Amino acid sequence: MPIWRPGRYQVQNFAKNIPEIKSFQGDQQLSIDKIESSVWGLNCTEIAPIKLEYTYFAVQRDAGGSAANADMLYINFVNCLVCPQGFENQACEVRINFPGQWQFATSLTFKNDVFQARTYRELVDSPFLAAAEIFSHSWKEAGAQFFIQGIGPSTVFSDLLIDAYQKIVAYQCAWMGALPVKRYHFLHWICPEPFYHGVEHTKSTMMVMGPEDRACYDDLIGLASHEFFHVWNIATIRPKPLLPYRYGEITYFETAWIVEGVTTYLGDWFLKASGVIHEEEYLNLLLGNLKLHFDRDRYSAQSLTQSSMDLWLDGYGPSTPGKRVSIYFKGAIVALGLDLLIQQKFGGAKSIREVMQQMNARFGNLKKGYEQTDFFRIAEEVYEAPLTEFWNVWVLGSADLLDPLAAILRNSGLNLSEDPTVGLQLNKIS
Repeated sequence: MPIWRPGRYQVQNFAKNIPEIKSFQGDQQLSIDKIESSVWGLNCTEIAPIKLEYTYFAVQRDAGGSAANADMLYINFVNCLVCPQGFENQACEVRINFPGQWQFATSLTFKNDVFQARTYRELVDSPFLAAAEIFSHSWKEAGAQFFIQGIGPSTVFSDLLIDAYQKIVAYQCAWMGALPVKRYHFLHWICPEPFYHGVEHTKSTMMVMGPEDRACYDDLIGLASHEFFHVWNIATIRPKPLLPYRYGEITYFETAWIVEGVTTYLGDWFLKASGVIHEEEYLNLLLGNLKLHFDRDRYSAQSLTQSSMDLWLDGYGPSTPGKRVSIYFKGAIVALGLDLLIQQKFGGAKSIREVMQQMNARFGNLKKGYEQTDFFRIAEEVYEAPLTEFWNVWVLGSADLLDPLAAILRNSGLNLSEDPTVGLQLNKIS
């Protein structure tokens, strides 16, 4: 059974949610023993089909968990489905028992009363929702079928939200130039309590959000934009150490800041570029992200590369004070700085877009995995000059970036300043 799930690079040991497991060949019960924390061994006397029976404790309400109650069934198969070692690329069929009148939402193929996946890898990359009523809206864009589906108050899935998603999708597909999937599902669980979480998948994203209010709309469009760009940036353009995913072991990689930082920057920028939000709203989002770095991690000891490597150690919650930086927010600052440097040199004719398009051309569709040096090299090809000092200071070093960032922003007509009373401020230069 997996010990972690893609999208969260932290050991979670899902096997802890299995109180009992049994194995059978025909009517004969086999002995089954725990070998490692998430690995079991069977004593088989013949080559014949094996049946496992086990209970999974599903009460994790977030975008990467599984939960079940009388009103809904929500499964991330990576949490709860075992796989024989070495069979990750074998086709899978899943039968799920739920009330016949319920509706379901998933990117899996449904045929002959079973859900089908070409491989175990595809299966555990495909979350599943079922409930008495699921909102569903679909449209076509870039040769693909898109779905907005979810459980929760129907008022959340307003025409305004649908229009925003359609604009985001259309802009990102045109910006990257090619969409690697033919179907994509925006899956939602809208809950009454405050919540904010999303997880990317190749053919879908799962988002858990609440409560239903105006902030829910604002959060959803930002999260949807972020998670959808992961269709390229991790789902199909993947760091070399993660290709393929090895669900049973920790896999360290130094490019987590590219995966999440570039996506954080572009996810917000796409909202403005697609016309979903105005420039003033975007600048407020940008300032919020800058504050999350400079107010919290400005003087942290680690570089982005080091914090990427230590993500498996430090997790996503509080860590040793003064140690790490956020791969999301400092990574977004690096993406912002790189984007503006390129735009300024070429008068807007080139940008980080060309970098990501080249990443897609060379590494997309999981052709092969990339390393940090590949990203550096492609960015320098687009910039048409070495960026050694930029990498050394912004990515490989731990120096305070406020002054160098302010200088780059100033050249793009933005004033980043620090007031002792109100903190960071970001304004257009009139």
